[in-house]
Amino acid sequence: MSKHLSEKQKMEYLPLLIKRDGGFKCFYCNYPLGYYSFIYEHLNDNRNDNRLENIVLACGSCNNKKPDNYDMKIKANEKLKKNEDSNFVRERNYVEDKTPNDASTEIKINQSNFQITEQYVTERVATDGSIEYREALDSCVYLCKSRTGHGSQQSVRNYLATLTCAVAPFQIIKDENSTKLIVKRTTN
Repeated sequence: MSKHLSEKQKMEYLPLLIKRDGGFKCFYCNYPLGYYSFIYEHLNDNRNDNRLENIVLACGSCNNKKPDNYDMKIKANEKLKKNEDSNFVRERNYVEDKTPNDASTEIKINQSNFQITEQYVTERVATDGSIEYREALDSCVYLCKSRTGHGSQQSVRNYLATLTCAVAPFQIIKDENSTKLIVKRTTN
């Protein structure tokens, strides 16, 4: 569980909170909220407890008053108990079901980008005998970003490290100018 409510959690929670709590309004005073004038309020005042059951939308005024207002604390505790008891199963399943899909999307992008990197290095080494490490890095980052929309230098560095590890088909050598080159491995 993350220490603070992340931007991703906020984006996922907002439509669910609006649906569960009957609109885009303050839980405490029912005042209609604006896009820039609302707060994700923790019912039990524990900012590290980011369960959906513990979050409601509130206006800034109510959020500031709640720590010193006994009636608001009672209302918050009752709402938390109600949320935990009902568990609004549809919203929990919705949020939890999204996580594996996000992970599998990342895995697919990672696999695609590794294949792009491997294909590029293989073709360049086959035609030219070698490729400068820096050129391979920059070219593969560009190819990955243009084909999949994703691809950081660090990710491509990791792919190149995998392709040049002790059991991989390529290795890194230095030429007479100490320039790193990727070449086909002669022995395993």
